[in-house]
Amino acid sequence: MKLTKKHLGIYNTYEGKKSSLENVGTQKEKELFQNGEFEKITELIETEYKIKQKELSESEIQNHKSELNLIFDSNWNKKLLKYLSKKYSEPEKEQSTFDSIMSMLWAMLG
Repeated sequence: MKLTKKHLGIYNTYEGKKSSLENVGTQKEKELFQNGEFEKITELIETEYKIKQKELSESEIQNHKSELNLIFDSNWNKKLLKYLSKKYSEPEKEQSTFDSIMSMLWAMLG
């Protein structure tokens, strides 16, 4: 399974909620997520969060990095995954609109 920036963008559009995609997503968007891609992105996001929290062993981290290299074509997608992990896994804290936009741009543009 290959995941693209488009997959991650759609995941973000529906805020990580598969039910939202199923209810209001376009047919093209739904077709992109027919083989477990949504669940895979959620799993990768959770793993990124566990790495940040230092909950995984070195071998688990290496396995995750190897998996990312197989799934994603570019480093841009890996950076976007880290952004999504921060957005959907970390507890919410007050953040200004400006900070939110800057975080998203930083994640996408590096």
